[in-house]
Amino acid sequence: MCVVIDANVIGKVFDPHSAEHHRFRPIALWITTGNGSVIYGGTKYMKELGSGKYLALFKELGTARRAVVIGTKNVDDRARALKQLVPEVEFNDEHLIALIGISKCRLVCTDDLKFLPYLRRKDLYPDGVRVPHVYRSIADKKHCCDGLIVSICPKRVTSRRRKKSKSRPKVTI
Repeated sequence: MCVVIDANVIGKVFDPHSAEHHRFRPIALWITTGNGSVIYGGTKYMKELGSGKYLALFKELGTARRAVVIGTKNVDDRARALKQLVPEVEFNDEHLIALIGISKCRLVCTDDLKFLPYLRRKDLYPDGVRVPHVYRSIADKKHCCDGLIVSICPKRVTSRRRKKSKSRPKVTI
């Protein structure tokens, strides 16, 4: 599974001391110890990510092949086109739809209820890209599965003798 994580839940996903971490713990575990990867990129996303501990965590995830960075120019160009298509003020997460459209990611983790109607609009995605599933609570943990891994995400490499991953070390949060 690859996932785009909205900035409004990054702390809830990766901070075990967050009051709402229990809702997002399956996402954190899937990324840090399972087959999951986080997809991120673009100017707006990087600005929302900031320069603190979460940027460092995403870089560590990248080193462990558990994060995929999408090129800034690609994301920004697509986000700009989406914003021209939908100029409404409420549509302020165009960069997330751009990331999904470019990566073909099948899962988005968000708590932004105003974003959901836009996220579900098929016309905002290129041909061949499906509307993603939404992870909002522990009830959605069924989406933490290999069936949602897309080609852009790193594959888990295993040997014939061992079932353990060689190329994707676990990451501690």
